[in-house]
Amino acid sequence: MKPTTRDHVVAATHFVLGPSNFLVLRLPENWDLRLGRAPMDVDYTTYVDGVRWAQAGQASAMLVDSKARRGIELTVKTSRGSIPPPKLVQSRPGRCRIGGHDATYELGTVHLGLFGTKTYTVLHIAFRCEETQRLVDLRFMHRGSVEMLEGLLPPLEKARCH
Repeated sequence: MKPTTRDHVVAATHFVLGPSNFLVLRLPENWDLRLGRAPMDVDYTTYVDGVRWAQAGQASAMLVDSKARRGIELTVKTSRGSIPPPKLVQSRPGRCRIGGHDATYELGTVHLGLFGTKTYTVLHIAFRCEETQRLVDLRFMHRGSVEMLEGLLPPLEKARCH
């Protein structure tokens, strides 16, 4: 039986510009999308087929699997220019497709905290969307295994960025 998925919209509301989408993620049925820790911000937007997309800005969200009691922190950055990649330790690069675009990804770890004692596993994905004229940078981070983040790659192929 094929696992079921559903769409989750990562969006922010600007008090002048109104709501703007960053990305529509297709995730397995057991995952929910919740507000993240960092504030969302939209600097520039563009319209594609009647939908406003954040051309430059950032969003934060938490992917939560309540039954398995696990979570993944998601940071989405969009820019008309470049976005510096994270400095990962023991990284492993790869290629994938996100929403019909060729993307590069990197799996690795990062040390965070006051003394760098907390180790997090990170999946960093970057791609360019010509329709919205922006670079999209996705960072999934959690304290579990690399395999859990690798499992997100197949459903992310069906994400929408325009």
